[in-house]
Amino acid sequence: MRIGREPGSTILFSGDAAKVVSTRHAEIRFESGAWVVADLNSRNGTYVNGRRVGSGPMQALKVGDTIRLGESGPELRVAAVADLPEETLAEHPGLDAKPAEVRAYGVTLLATATGKRYEARGTRIRLGRGSECEVQPVEAGQGETIVSRVHAEMTVGPSGALVLRDAESKNGTYLNGERITRGTPVRLGDKIMLGQGGPVLLVEGMGTAPVKAVPRPHAGAGLGQQTVIGLIGQALAKARRPTDFMKAIAQEVGKDSRRKIRWLTSLVILLILLLGGGVYGVYWLLSQQEEHTEQALRTAGDSARAETDRLRRELAEARAAAAPAEQVELLRGQLEAAQERTNQLQASLDRAQHALGDQLAAGETRREESQRDLQRMRDQLAAAERRAPSQGLIDSLRRAVSTAETQTATLDAKLRAIRATDFAGMAQQNQGAVGLITVALGGIYYDGTGFIISPDGYMLTNWHVVADSAHEGPDTIWVTMADQSLARLADVVATSRERDVSIIKIRNYQGPSLTAIDWQGTKARQGEPAALIGYPAGSGFARDRASVVRTSMTAGILSRVTSDLIQFDGMTTGGSSGSPVFNADGEVISVHRAGLRQGPGFALSVPVKYAIPLMPAALRQRLGL
Repeated sequence: MRIGREPGSTILFSGDAAKVVSTRHAEIRFESGAWVVADLNSRNGTYVNGRRVGSGPMQALKVGDTIRLGESGPELRVAAVADLPEETLAEHPGLDAKPAEVRAYGVTLLATATGKRYEARGTRIRLGRGSECEVQPVEAGQGETIVSRVHAEMTVGPSGALVLRDAESKNGTYLNGERITRGTPVRLGDKIMLGQGGPVLLVEGMGTAPVKAVPRPHAGAGLGQQTVIGLIGQALAKARRPTDFMKAIAQEVGKDSRRKIRWLTSLVILLILLLGGGVYGVYWLLSQQEEHTEQALRTAGDSARAETDRLRRELAEARAAAAPAEQVELLRGQLEAAQERTNQLQASLDRAQHALGDQLAAGETRREESQRDLQRMRDQLAAAERRAPSQGLIDSLRRAVSTAETQTATLDAKLRAIRATDFAGMAQQNQGAVGLITVALGGIYYDGTGFIISPDGYMLTNWHVVADSAHEGPDTIWVTMADQSLARLADVVATSRERDVSIIKIRNYQGPSLTAIDWQGTKARQGEPAALIGYPAGSGFARDRASVVRTSMTAGILSRVTSDLIQFDGMTTGGSSGSPVFNADGEVISVHRAGLRQGPGFALSVPVKYAIPLMPAALRQRLGL
């Protein structure tokens, strides 16, 4: 049973109640002998008794269960659950409690360059420019020399997961920026590139469906599938008396074709005459071999039992001997994982220190230039006073010198404050919870920044990052966390256009989050140093050669603090929207919103306290708000 806004759905929703319902939202299936709910990659998710579908094993529906479309959407209550009748199961073997093992995958792929979607289904999905491929992402004149005729294929692996393989293409197949050399599992949000510089396909949807098994013809289905000798053998096995032999032959042949009984009867009579002479000889041979056969069977049974006992002993010894080796391998794997994490942390620290050093060097250059300008104006004032010009010129020069002295003192104060703050440690501790947000709105893609506020994936960003005045909501949202290349799908939870704040939730997320957050709005003080972590200039600047996203950190000072707005003086640009702004103690005080065109380096941000009214009640309770 299909549920959604699509015409023809079994359960159709429309109007205001369907705002959070996707076109194809969910469906109820009969699988493994029970009714279950499956989400069809909906925008806001499907919940059964408060648990999101897809976050664990499917549970059989029972009377009283509640199915909710989205966190705040319409609810359905299960009033009755009935087993399928036996005659229905007999007519449709695919609904049996033990379905066929063969299952087909259905996938939806999005071409990132054109926005075109490709849908395919089967146990083998081929990608390439040939007409035999189920997915042909090559447009006329684009990628024809890069993509092979059959470039890659997706099949169902031994574990049941969808696996991507290169089909011996000329330019190779890449998954999330890395070239694959063997079957590699594919997940939602993965990026498939057909050849270096070829089309890039984003895995937007996946699902499985049973493949109807073709029954094999069983013995006795026709004379062409069973020999006459086989028919006679079955008849002999059934006949207890010689007079029953002809009746048995007639019955066996009659199962296949009544029209062929005449010529079979003649053939059977001939064979009986031939076999009659050999019956006695066969009986004598069998009686002689019976005793030898029994003795051989006894000997073989004893040998088999002895061999089984020996194999069991050897298996136990092998397990005992392998145990230390398994422990060593386990420890070795843990050590390698720890070393990899250490390398990543060191690389992040090096990047943060390098960025801070560059910013301090730029600030020092500006400070020295201001001091030179100040000295130049002082010399001009002294020369003017010696020449005794008009009093108006002298007053003008004095005002210019005073302004320059004030600016120089401000720069000196800023640099002293910045040098006293551990920005490297701040970046090291917090950047893992900052993600690059990519949003599709009306077929156009935009980038922004967001940060995780709970370990299960709730993220804070701007309203204008995930929406605009021309669209009610985004088509799709992907989030790529810092130092990763894999994008995850996310859903909008709530937005405030007035405050330019939004809360989204990453699907199936379990990872780092920011815990030092100024929810009360009391930790921002004018004149203190501050920092911003985000992705200025968006995806094109954030991704390295391996498609891994890297954060950027900007240091500055809080130049203005009000209850509604916090002004941060530091370099920002497009893509920084939604970035967390930290105070000198490493606490998040606001969400970066926009910069001023008339004043580069002046950035405006929204205090994080305005996100509290948008949070679900359960989230506020967990955060203690």
